[in-house]
Amino acid sequence: MAWQQPEQDKISSLVCSILKKDLNLTSLLDLPLHKQLFKALDTLGFSEATEVQDSAILEGRDVMVSAKTGSGKTAAFLLPMLDHMLRMDAPGYGTRGLILLPTRELALQTVKTFEKLAKFTPIKCGIVIGGEAYKHQIALLRKNPEVIIATPGRLVEHLDKRSIDFNDLEFLVLDEADRMLDMGFTEDMNTIAASCRQQRQNLLFSATLKHKNFGRIQDILDDPASIEVDSFKQGHSQITQQMVLADGDDHKRKLIKALVEEEKAEKVFVFCKTRAQCSAVGQHLAATALKVGYLHGEIPQSDRKQVLNRFRDGKLQVLVATDVAARGLDVSDVDLVINYTVAHSGDDHVHRVGRTGRAGKQGKAVTLVNRIDWNKNSSIERYLKIRFELRSVKGLKADYTGPGKLKKSGKAAGTKKKSRKQPVPKSPAPKKRARNKKNIGKGRKAKGSETHSDEASAYAAKGSHLYSKYRKKTPE
Repeated sequence: MAWQQPEQDKISSLVCSILKKDLNLTSLLDLPLHKQLFKALDTLGFSEATEVQDSAILEGRDVMVSAKTGSGKTAAFLLPMLDHMLRMDAPGYGTRGLILLPTRELALQTVKTFEKLAKFTPIKCGIVIGGEAYKHQIALLRKNPEVIIATPGRLVEHLDKRSIDFNDLEFLVLDEADRMLDMGFTEDMNTIAASCRQQRQNLLFSATLKHKNFGRIQDILDDPASIEVDSFKQGHSQITQQMVLADGDDHKRKLIKALVEEEKAEKVFVFCKTRAQCSAVGQHLAATALKVGYLHGEIPQSDRKQVLNRFRDGKLQVLVATDVAARGLDVSDVDLVINYTVAHSGDDHVHRVGRTGRAGKQGKAVTLVNRIDWNKNSSIERYLKIRFELRSVKGLKADYTGPGKLKKSGKAAGTKKKSRKQPVPKSPAPKKRARNKKNIGKGRKAKGSETHSDEASAYAAKGSHLYSKYRKKTPE
């Protein structure tokens, strides 16, 4: 059930989260925020509101927001939450806000954003994610931070052990909800929501509001308002998307090095399909002059955090990663994204290329396409309703030149197979046995032999001079 505020506090306590078509705010100074939040925004140098921030929540009701990556939606739900907590008394001594995210990296990033915005306020947050010591999290939760930022799996463990409760919760934020559904967190999300205070406000953020599994978490929200801010499929007009034809792995690795040098890129994301592939590509590129790190799910959390921080600080030039890093990570000034393998789906491709061209800046994404991935890449082009620009790299032309014939969809046209008629099965030949071929004498008829029957028919012919003689020996 959606939490309802007093009438006089609706506008001042909840702002910047939903696009309202009749508002045309262009500056964050136009928003009725607490002065301590303006002080933090001024320190960070934020003055212009993004489209998703240029809005106001509709009377505290539940909302579902679809916004492209890099649109500033993290600030869009943190600012109204902090503003409300500064202006309104807490209902108790427990946690007032819960933010659920799909990955550890995204949770750590959200903590950093929270700390910057809440710098001049007494409001604190705690993080609950996997890969970190359980006892340290217990000690943190005993301090009752106002906001918990968590991944679903570890948070459910704390709920099972009753080390946390949400009886005083006022805000539940589901960020990257579609990704959490894809990762199999549906049951955990429902379990967590059931443990929360009923009188709360739910905010759901997703790349798309048409996910097939949204119906499985619909009970979490109460009559939500659905808002689409800059369609994620059409929201990357500032990114130049290209494709380069490629052969095997060796050729692809040479292409990556050549592309980085051609673009003179200082920060490059390279996305791979599997963990093994990510490690292999990362180790190969690290043997070159490039400063390379790689990131996937099997790397310990402490190492993942260190690699990501080094990339953010510019100490690494190339970061090779699986799709775990594609969702929501905010790394500024990424010059180039290279898809070592074609993404599994159009949505995954959007989140990959969304690492560049953030906050209105120009970016470039290059996909390496071989014979196997041609049709999948064509499907992504149709999904996005664009055609990738074909690019060649000097001295590294691929043997593969694309399919000979194309369908209207852009996929490779295969040759039609001629229908083969099934041969009529022949009856099995009679078995030839050795015992039927024995020389057993003239007086006896060999079993299975037709010698005497043939002779009898010959003698039985009329007009034969042996007919009468044969008839005497053969009684009627």
